[in-house]
Amino acid sequence: MKLLFENWRQYLDENENAIYYWQAKGTWEGGLGVSVPKAIPRETIVEDIFEKIRKIKFPDRPSRLNCVFLCENLEGFGGGSYCTDKKEDIGGNSIKTYEVKLRGNPKIFKTNSEIWTKARELHNNGASEERIQDTAESYWNPQSYITLGEILVSPPEAVIIVGRHE
Repeated sequence: MKLLFENWRQYLDENENAIYYWQAKGTWEGGLGVSVPKAIPRETIVEDIFEKIRKIKFPDRPSRLNCVFLCENLEGFGGGSYCTDKKEDIGGNSIKTYEVKLRGNPKIFKTNSEIWTKARELHNNGASEERIQDTAESYWNPQSYITLGEILVSPPEAVIIVGRHE
């Protein structure tokens, strides 16, 4: 199992014809052939901790502050993906799903999005910074089964929209 996670990249389909999925919430409207906009950080304190750990221990990984988050499929938990084919999120916001391809030679990293969620919960419950740092290290170096996979790709310009998933 350890060898699997040390060599996780070989399990991603990175050929030039591989299709990934990107989801936009709200009013974003893009067209075919355009780059996906970079992600907007959600939680400053937790993001700062995650970025600090990445820079110190995993500088080869794409930064969450300058990346695009993609999925390999739209099957949700059953497919090990944080993306689903739903048209709305829990709050009723519309979700648009796009098929995308990678170009050039971007940095790619697959991890477990549930670890990020755990870090936010720890922060909201008053956990120490050390505890959140340990969680961040787990995010950047996943050692267990990835239940809700997310793929970080940098630079954002490397991710090109090739279709709209309906």
